[in-house]
Amino acid sequence: MSTGTGLMMVPGRPRVLAKMVTPRRFIDDKFAASIAGDLYGGAARTDPSLVTQLFDRQLMAGSRVGYLHQLLAGSLWTSIFALPLIRQQTLVIAGLDDPVVPLANARIMHRLLPNSTLHPHAGGHVDLIANAAELGPVIEMFRNMQ
Repeated sequence: MSTGTGLMMVPGRPRVLAKMVTPRRFIDDKFAASIAGDLYGGAARTDPSLVTQLFDRQLMAGSRVGYLHQLLAGSLWTSIFALPLIRQQTLVIAGLDDPVVPLANARIMHRLLPNSTLHPHAGGHVDLIANAAELGPVIEMFRNMQ
């Protein structure tokens, strides 16, 4: 969901990524809401308060060191060579309006994963959480087909 292959992925726009790397978005909910639409697209464009609510929970669960490790892993590691070896049925979900991880990444993963199903949705980067009512049934239907 809303992910790429790591080092060899199609990046988001530099203007978006510059906003993403600032830890300020995790500690200042007003700042996070002010950049939410540009950064996450989808439901965050129409209701930036969704991001504030999500980050209120994230502040309790995350850490600055963990965030740094996530950025480091994405810049040094890639799954692209291993994807053709994965035989499990895989659901790849990606937003048509995801400024952080462009849809091209989901298409690449779908082509490389031999048993994958691609489900593009109209939303953005955080819509799995912000719009669970739409995407939850998609995941449940995929799970029931297994």
